[in-house]
Amino acid sequence: MKTEKLDSKLTKAAELIDSGDSASALNLLDSYIVMHPDNPTAHFYRGNALADTGRIEEAIKSFGQGIKYMPDDADAQITLGDLLFESGRLDEALKQYQKVLEIEPLESDALVSIGLVYSALEQYDKAKESYKQAIASEPDSPFAWNALGDLYCATDDQNLAIEAYLRGIELDPQSPVGYHNLGELYYELEEYDLAEENCIKAIKFASDYSMAYLTLGGICMDQERMNDALKHYLSYLKYEKSPQAADMIAEVKAVVEGLREELENT
Repeated sequence: MKTEKLDSKLTKAAELIDSGDSASALNLLDSYIVMHPDNPTAHFYRGNALADTGRIEEAIKSFGQGIKYMPDDADAQITLGDLLFESGRLDEALKQYQKVLEIEPLESDALVSIGLVYSALEQYDKAKESYKQAIASEPDSPFAWNALGDLYCATDDQNLAIEAYLRGIELDPQSPVGYHNLGELYYELEEYDLAEENCIKAIKFASDYSMAYLTLGGICMDQERMNDALKHYLSYLKYEKSPQAADMIAEVKAVVEGLREELENT
């Protein structure tokens, strides 16, 4: 979103969202919007707070409302596309990302996001074309290289996937995403040592990166290292709070219960 001078209430709302207190931020923003209904930033912040609490459809409406007042905000347009994508409305998400290109024709993140939609639709040639366009526009984008790696994984081009992930890591060596992606791929290839090494690097740079703990738990389970698996699954449950992960959280809780029972009986 564009830089602007915020008044104290919006600054406070942003601080509350950043601290994880989205419920309080919503209360503040709702009262603010009553007095300032045409402030796009307030609607965008409200959308972020709603998304944080899992109220995706309401978040979509809030971003849509803000965009009415600031239609040339490419970041907000991309976020709206992301929310539509998350809700499974892929055709709408694709159209939304394409609107961003009308504002900024070479916007790398929008091109990557278009590719993600095509990948979800299993239209891999179109996805690859979008990722390549993104990389041509912004060669140093880890987001684009990681997405390209994911595509190569989906099409069983593991060597190319490894190269893409390594390029993303080279560009952003302290981001957990590339390390976890690489670790997940090595796990699928049953290269357990390399898988574990990369997942550990992911949590080194982001101790709350929940998906790395999930993969580590799987690695340890496959190697019958049950105590280590339990430790990693408990860390996953500690850090994963997203409403969208409810099914996986429930599944991991069941695994943890089974592991505890098994370990108590040995």
